Amino acid sequence: MDVVAEAVINLYRRRDEIRGLKMVYEPEYLRFFQARFEPL
Repeated sequence: MDVVAEAVINLYRRRDEIRGLKMVYEPEYLRFFQARFEPL
């Protein structure tokens, strides 16, 4: 749990630097495993 807590703390500290992704390709099956993304 210490590792998880440390990761969440680091993520929170970098929250303003981290950008999201947009889906640019979505297959009919296994959407989240075969999809393609681009940075926002």
